[in-house]
Amino acid sequence: MSSNEKTALTKTGQPVKKLSKADLDKMSLYSVIEQSAFSFERMQAMGFTESMLPAFKKMYGDSKEDISEFMTYNMEFVNTEPHMATFMMGLILSMEEKGEDRKVIEGIRNGLFGPLAGVGDTIFWFTVLPISAAICCSLAQDGSVLGPILYIAIWFLAAISRILFGRLGYTLGTKLVTSMSEYTKYLTEAAGILGVMVVGGLIPSYVSIAFSEDLAFGMEGTTVQSVFDNVIPNLLPLCAVFLIYWLFKKKANVLAIIIGIIVVSILLSFLGWM
Repeated sequence: MSSNEKTALTKTGQPVKKLSKADLDKMSLYSVIEQSAFSFERMQAMGFTESMLPAFKKMYGDSKEDISEFMTYNMEFVNTEPHMATFMMGLILSMEEKGEDRKVIEGIRNGLFGPLAGVGDTIFWFTVLPISAAICCSLAQDGSVLGPILYIAIWFLAAISRILFGRLGYTLGTKLVTSMSEYTKYLTEAAGILGVMVVGGLIPSYVSIAFSEDLAFGMEGTTVQSVFDNVIPNLLPLCAVFLIYWLFKKKANVLAIIIGIIVVSILLSFLGWM
């Protein structure tokens, strides 16, 4: 599938069908399930992928190869603010509709979910939530039934706003594909680098490894962990991730790696080292 083709085609050679506003709106409303299935390995990926599947299947029909590729890259780790997730869904579907290189789409997806989470959190959870809660709780304390009704109404509108975010992502995605068609090679590399940087930056948030505070050098009270922190903060989580990555590259059994992590963790804890 080439981004230079005038008409995007499925793997079976059929033209990709266009999405209507109704399709996008259904996808946006369907995205409320995005946080219904979590795992520490993939976070929101299952709900994120499932929300887009009906629209994607309309575009690509019964092309199992396209559906497989779509699900493979979207089932990778993703963790963002729910409304911004809907924006990303619209963006991804618009690029898929145009037949854009999936390596580019994957890189943009991985690079954007972190920054977009900051935007969504600021708007909805650090602004709308405290203001609406303060006003509605004040009304409720005064005995007014308007308090809970107004709070429900505000967050109902916040949920419905997903429609606007879905449409906005789809519109921006269409413009993005048009403007970047000449620079696909460079954008693929840049998007991949950005995605790796964002996911790499999440390592300290999801991998917690530190030596025990009781593990110190001599009588001066200098802990082993403080030495590592002074050299490079979060060095131990980074080393652990690279070690597991190296084992994956060596085709090590996943179950063996998981059991090994559990055994080593219990052993180090028992010894009082961590």
